[in-house]
Amino acid sequence: MSKYWISDRDETPQGLPLRLLIDKIRAYAGAQGQFRLRRAQGYGLQIGSWNEQLDNSDEVAVSTVELLKASDGNEEWFYNLDAVYLTPSTTVHFGLHDSTALFLAAPAPIALQIVAYFSKVQAVDPA
Repeated sequence: MSKYWISDRDETPQGLPLRLLIDKIRAYAGAQGQFRLRRAQGYGLQIGSWNEQLDNSDEVAVSTVELLKASDGNEEWFYNLDAVYLTPSTTVHFGLHDSTALFLAAPAPIALQIVAYFSKVQAVDPA
């Protein structure tokens, strides 16, 4: 697994291009996957609902449509997100850390294609 921090900023209240990261994950890992949230904190009714569900569960399955809407960072936005995207052939771990950066952990060929869309990328040393 290749791991990266992504520090690009955008003009949304969320401040980070989470929607772009999710779009690229689906493009390169496969559009037929399922999203599961492990941590969801932020502003908005949907994000608040997921946060409450996670009080009683280790993870919550969410629809692509719901996650894409919440991740655009305008009407709702995340402060913290820890999620996985599961396909029959791979798992991509991603999220947003403390309103400061996005993170991505994926098989190297997929990760390299995704991070190519961002300018402020730092590889995480595996050691």
